Amino acid sequence: MRIAVATQYLYRVGGVETYLECVLPALTARGHEVRVWHEFPSVPDVERIVPAAIPSCQIGPGIEGADRARQDLTGGVPDVIFLHGLSDPALEERLGALAPLVTFLHTYHGTCISGTKTHSFPTPRVCSRALGPGCLLRYYPQRCGGWSPVTMVTSYARQRRRQALLRSSGFVTTFSEHMRRECLTQGIDATRVIRLPAFTSSDLEVAHDTPRPSPIDDAPPARQPDTRKHLLFVGRMEKLKGGEVFIDAIDRLDPALRRHLRVTFAGDGRERARWEQQAARVSRGEVEIRFVGWRSRADLYDGVDLLVVPSLWPEPLGLVGLEAAAAGVPAVGFDVGGIREWLVDGVTGRLVPAAPASSTALAAALAECLNAPAMMASWAKNARAESCRRTLAAHVLALEDVFNRVVPGSFERRVARKHEM
Repeated sequence: MRIAVATQYLYRVGGVETYLECVLPALTARGHEVRVWHEFPSVPDVERIVPAAIPSCQIGPGIEGADRARQDLTGGVPDVIFLHGLSDPALEERLGALAPLVTFLHTYHGTCISGTKTHSFPTPRVCSRALGPGCLLRYYPQRCGGWSPVTMVTSYARQRRRQALLRSSGFVTTFSEHMRRECLTQGIDATRVIRLPAFTSSDLEVAHDTPRPSPIDDAPPARQPDTRKHLLFVGRMEKLKGGEVFIDAIDRLDPALRRHLRVTFAGDGRERARWEQQAARVSRGEVEIRFVGWRSRADLYDGVDLLVVPSLWPEPLGLVGLEAAAAGVPAVGFDVGGIREWLVDGVTGRLVPAAPASSTALAAALAECLNAPAMMASWAKNARAESCRRTLAAHVLALEDVFNRVVPGSFERRVARKHEM
């Protein structure tokens, strides 16, 4: 099958690029003819996510990008375009005229004006509405975004175009049942919304032919010697990621627990400086709180006892939890969005009620975990075993099934071409 993958970047920016870094080599290994169309140019000296053997072409930004895509069809018109959320909905629409679309909904594009699905006033809480005119009436009273009316109107128009594109796509795929339900809320035909089995970015090892631990080898990795318990936050440092709530929860812990604790914040973002100032006030010389920026996933979880996911917004899935589980690290997180689909309460970690999400409730959950090392060891073993059942191979097979459904007979044609070679 000829597959054109349309995305924003050729280098790793977030979860979309990490996903493609895994899936692109797997699709080519299965015999598909894959090419990548990207909106934004490569950055010098930054490693690309696309293997050299896979052709790529910059097509944007801008609606003229569809013309560049047509000029790139030297290998023939693609059977399907695998779309991963471009910045320009007009470009997405024009690509849809070239070939059937399969859209992967990684986040809330086409379902929310601001893309957060969260009301910020009077306290952060999840929005369950379908995108529509009523959102404009609630935008200011419930603080769905900023104060600029121009931004509100232009963002609303852009997201409505994306909503229409989702409804017209051949299929829409998601990583979680939560996002699948979000699609149904937006009026997308249930028969065209497919939840694909999730996998972890540790499956990059598989894509690069490095042996992966056997499912029966479910013991957590060896820990670095340290008597303190190590808590980890990973992600963008933005308000709705809940770092402020996490730091306040640390402040609420009993001093006896705090003295045997170290905390690492990995990532960056607009809130980092403010969180660092808050952490300096909270530490009081009793607990070490470090901010280390973005770090390689290879050693990020080494020596970590517990991942903390204090997100206040409805995470589409929360891939960081799957990554931690692959390293044998259990998690504590608020019960929002798709988090409960990998964090099984009392089995692989602790789900904290989020109605509303509070630092008091998070502190209580952290204290419970820190006071029960045997329980956390059991959760670590369960998390690793569960992770081993989430494979890249299963995901790619399910994705192929979607492609074959949108382009009937494509599998048979691919097999015939292979026999002719």
